[in-house]
Amino acid sequence: MNITLYHGSHIEIKEPLTNFGRINHDFGQGFYLTNIKEEAESWAKITAARNDIDAHAIVSVYNFDYFKAKNIGYRFNEFETYNIEWLKFVVGCRKGKDVFSEYDIVIGGAVNNEIADIVDNYEKGIVTAEQALGMLRNKNVNHQICILNQEIIEYCLEFDYSYIVSK
Repeated sequence: MNITLYHGSHIEIKEPLTNFGRINHDFGQGFYLTNIKEEAESWAKITAARNDIDAHAIVSVYNFDYFKAKNIGYRFNEFETYNIEWLKFVVGCRKGKDVFSEYDIVIGGAVNNEIADIVDNYEKGIVTAEQALGMLRNKNVNHQICILNQEIIEYCLEFDYSYIVSK
């Protein structure tokens, strides 16, 4: 089964790399995608603004063969909801703990602007896990996909096209 995935940036990315980007990111250092076109467009605008006033916001579109990746035997960690396991995983990754290295791909709720404050407050000890989960319970889960293993990109992810997002 092929799934259409999107990556927002200030550049077109035909050949993604897993070892590029922040190490202490939400699901570890990898190539981040989403199945939500509007989420990728929003991220493209943010990264374009951060990089250059004249930079374009660009969304690269990919076909991902989910079942091929599953059948090859790559190690998945999938969070269907915002739960305690997701919260501890994200905070562990952000603190530089090696919680992601046993996986090849992580799928779960994105830490967008709406979710970031809750996670930050939990990480700082301002709210308990139970309080954080209570606040997350009412939030829509915008799934992001983090590919941590370069082989998955080479065997299961195919660049399709890109487009410029109007600002």
